[in-house]
Amino acid sequence: MKETLVIGGAGFIGSRFLHDFGCDDVSVFDNLSSVVHSPQSVQNLMATDVDFIHGDITALTDIRALFARGVPENLILLAAETGTGRSLQNCALNSGVNVMGTALVLDELSRLGHFPKRVILTSSRAIYGEGPYRHNDTGALHYPAQRSAADLRAGRFGFDGLTSLAMNAQAHLPNPSNIYGTTKLCQENLLRNWAQSFQVDAYILRLQNVYGAGQSLTNPYTGVLIQFLHHITQNRPVQIYENGGITRDFVHVSDVTRAIQHALTGVGAPGIYDIGSGQRKTLFAVAEALCDLSGGPLPERCDQYRLGDVRHAVADISAAQAKLGWTPEISLQEGLAELITFFADQQPPAPPTKRTFPVGMPASLAAWV
Repeated sequence: MKETLVIGGAGFIGSRFLHDFGCDDVSVFDNLSSVVHSPQSVQNLMATDVDFIHGDITALTDIRALFARGVPENLILLAAETGTGRSLQNCALNSGVNVMGTALVLDELSRLGHFPKRVILTSSRAIYGEGPYRHNDTGALHYPAQRSAADLRAGRFGFDGLTSLAMNAQAHLPNPSNIYGTTKLCQENLLRNWAQSFQVDAYILRLQNVYGAGQSLTNPYTGVLIQFLHHITQNRPVQIYENGGITRDFVHVSDVTRAIQHALTGVGAPGIYDIGSGQRKTLFAVAEALCDLSGGPLPERCDQYRLGDVRHAVADISAAQAKLGWTPEISLQEGLAELITFFADQQPPAPPTKRTFPVGMPASLAAWV
């Protein structure tokens, strides 16, 4: 076993981490699922001399075989089921991978009685749900409930009398509004409780919308910018849901890998950190920027919506800047230009139009769904 083990290291963020920082002292454990791995990320991994172990985080036999090779000094947990929309119909899959998979890893380390020095978990802004708001009249902090299907159908997308705030782990409570966010919060709590008991340094990075070259081009449930590009390259206007008013914080994947590296070196104190650009952008404005750079048709607003989505999201990155010594470096304009080039070079097929449960599900979960 190498000094650093990356579970889920063949995916989008993991493969970029290896590209940015090398793989001399890194082992990678991954199931290479075609659902969440782009062909490029797998090819890039296999082209290196990384110590690769094929296995499934939900299979106890695979986890035991993994740690029979030794326990690393650093453990990076990237393996996860993602996708807000898909999670609503796949509670068992999300719980099995995100929660039970993490539990199996922690239990095996406990059984061995040998622990990493630090564990780094990539979590999600989804744990905040609709996020924190400030009451315009009283100034009181408010956490809106998940928006109902009835409200969304009626076009009541926002919250009257409230102003959305930047998400801050030190100041705001988690309040997930979808299955994915719920499982990520449970994963966080498992790690925090376990690490405190066994004196392991735990770094939890709550990521905003991560984008960049290497994203899967065929998974319709992740990477909204990739879906935008599918429309643009087919000369179809992008339809921006909720009348174009949704806001997000897009953070480039290389900025995320640098945040992981900062945690890995132990420069900052263990804890929970919000990782994003720190800039709030409407999806309409981002789609416009993609169209300007690619020459595609301008986006259009529509009143469609997606259950489980949140209206606004942006990170307060002050803690990461002050305690991890990290700050984002890649501008949205630069990152979008890179993404467009990557997309064009891959010559992707059209994404699936029928949203059914994907093939490639871990065998250990086959009886659950």
